[in-house]
Amino acid sequence: MLGTVLEWYDFAIYGAMAAVIGRLFFPTDDPTVSLLVALASYAVGFVCRPLGAIFLGRLGDRAGRRSMLALTMVIVGVSSLLIGLLPTYASVGLLAPALLVALRMIQGLAVGAEWTGGATYLLEHARTGRRGLFSGIVQASTVTGFLLGTGIATVIVRVIPEQTVDAWGWRVPFLVGGVVAAIGLFVRLKLDESPAYRELGEDVRSHQQSTNDVPASDDERRAPTRRNWLLVLGIVFGVTLYGYTATSFPAFLAGIDALPLADALTTNVVALLIEVPLIIAAGALSDRVGRKKLMMGAMALFALGTYPVFALVASGTFAGALLGQVVFVVLFATVSGPMAAMFIELFPTRVRSTAFSSSYNIGVAVFGGTAPFVNTFLATSTGVDVAPAFYLTFGALISLAFLSRVRDRHDQELR
Repeated sequence: MLGTVLEWYDFAIYGAMAAVIGRLFFPTDDPTVSLLVALASYAVGFVCRPLGAIFLGRLGDRAGRRSMLALTMVIVGVSSLLIGLLPTYASVGLLAPALLVALRMIQGLAVGAEWTGGATYLLEHARTGRRGLFSGIVQASTVTGFLLGTGIATVIVRVIPEQTVDAWGWRVPFLVGGVVAAIGLFVRLKLDESPAYRELGEDVRSHQQSTNDVPASDDERRAPTRRNWLLVLGIVFGVTLYGYTATSFPAFLAGIDALPLADALTTNVVALLIEVPLIIAAGALSDRVGRKKLMMGAMALFALGTYPVFALVASGTFAGALLGQVVFVVLFATVSGPMAAMFIELFPTRVRSTAFSSSYNIGVAVFGGTAPFVNTFLATSTGVDVAPAFYLTFGALISLAFLSRVRDRHDQELR
């Protein structure tokens, strides 16, 4: 979990510093245009997530979960360090944004298998009746990473003058991320392989490598895996829209409502602090009441309440932005806590890493990575700050439809 926190810290600081990065790497006469381009480059990192999910997810199924998690740590850490050392547009012109986008894409490859790989590894250690709790822990670790990234960005923006932030202050969180990733790599190299993966046996893994077929063997086993793959993709649509909207609120608020960046970051930090324990609690609760009921209930409330909640967030006041985000993350915690457990329980061990990583990350790449850009574009192009609420509500309805087709397996052994 330490490794997951560190990796998502590295990925989150880009979103937290998007307004600054827009000025330094994509300068224009219009600050909003610079922000939009910076958010578009944020989304570029997600384009590579499906590729990383397929390649590294397959590596996790063949070479083991531990090897894959160590490799993702190296890639994200080195990318973060190099971003912190990049020259800006003022120094090297178009080469600066080109290098930035390239590093974001490389980072996206690793993150494509990071959360799903960490969740697979951890939940394969959990016994039946505890997987929801472990699911909440793994999801809370990603939010903790976002929290640390946003928190450090908040301190930098509040303590250091804007000119100093533009000169060198923005580099600090990226450089720190590269250093702490080395600690995470050391931790991950000490891990044992997951019990479920070990139980597959050498003969099963050898067969999987020789056939190059995922999922393996007969049509009777392929059909439900394909069906569940599509179910995960559909559920992720709405879930990831809300998740990446929650973590990108600082850029949205600073760009749309003209709320000072320091205030926008502060409201987000407080909301994320509240979200972390709620995610763990929701995951644990799903062990008792089931994943499906809990997730459907929260998504239904999102479908009904996104507009008024977003109106609070986009009110232009510190209090409104804070209250709206708190309500937002309370609902999202209820959805995200059980999520990893539900998805992992849908796939067999031999293809779990590949199937889970690919279905989840294709959904995230298409819908989650573009959410900050789409939200900001909708608000700026229509002149209506709450316009993104309609897009999010549509996503909630789609997720509800797919969730209704899931068979809850919270009380069954992993197979």
